[in-house]
Amino acid sequence: MDISFKTDEGRFNYRVAGIIIHDNKLLIMKDEHSPYYYIPGGRVAMNELSEDAIIREIREELNAEVKVNRMLWVNENFFHEESLDENFHEICFYYLLDITDDKLTNKGNEFILKDTDKHNHSFYWEDIDNIKDLNIYPLFIKNNILQLPQAIDHLLEMKI
Repeated sequence: MDISFKTDEGRFNYRVAGIIIHDNKLLIMKDEHSPYYYIPGGRVAMNELSEDAIIREIREELNAEVKVNRMLWVNENFFHEESLDENFHEICFYYLLDITDDKLTNKGNEFILKDTDKHNHSFYWEDIDNIKDLNIYPLFIKNNILQLPQAIDHLLEMKI
């Protein structure tokens, strides 16, 4: 069971996301209902380690194997999701991931995959220097992707 629940005030999510960089390009994604880009990942299940969750999510979403390098950021994010018209309180652990096979790099700079619910997700290898010009969430990615922290950084965003 995913650690996500709805209340009268909005939805809580415990999420993980994977920062995957190859040839100075960041892997980002966008779903068919979203006007913005975001980092691949997903929800953590009850009694699941966050490191195990990001490996599982990348395997499920991208059919690829990765290895956790280190945690970069813990992000407390309060935002209004436009496509769902819902307020969110999200805790997300961002991990720097190392690619352990060539499945991701052989797909090209843009590719589309379907999830288990048959929704299309578009993936892009975007030059890190161009990230600041994209409509990408959470917003801290725009500035922080150019200088990855050596120690875990705690970030707070409030967009409600």
